[in-house]
Amino acid sequence: MVSQAEVAEINTYFKNRMAESKKIWATRGKDARIAAAAAKAPAPPTWRQLKGIPLMIHEVKHVGNRPFMVGFGVVSLGVLYLQTKFTDEMKKESLYWSTYHLKENKAGHH
Repeated sequence: MVSQAEVAEINTYFKNRMAESKKIWATRGKDARIAAAAAKAPAPPTWRQLKGIPLMIHEVKHVGNRPFMVGFGVVSLGVLYLQTKFTDEMKKESLYWSTYHLKENKAGHH
C-alpha cells in the first residue's frame, strides 16, 4: 500500500500546485490587470514602450547598431558636404532641380 511518507509527498505536491494555481488565477480579470498596470507605472519604460526620439536615441546607444550608425553618420556627412558644394550652375544644369525647384521654370511645370 502507500506509506505515510508518500502520502505526505503527494499532499505537498498538490498544495504547491494549488498555490501556483491560485497565484495564476489572481492575475486574471479586469481588477488584476488594473493592479498590474498600476504596479508597472512608476517603473522606467522598456524599449517596447518608447516612441519617437527616445526610441531612436535608445537604438543609437545599442551596441549592435554601432556599425549601422557609423555608416549612417558617414553617409549623412557626405550628403551634407555634397549639398554645400552644389552650386547654382549645377542646379540649373540638373534636370530634376530645374524642373521642380528652380524659380524661373515654375510657371511651365505642374
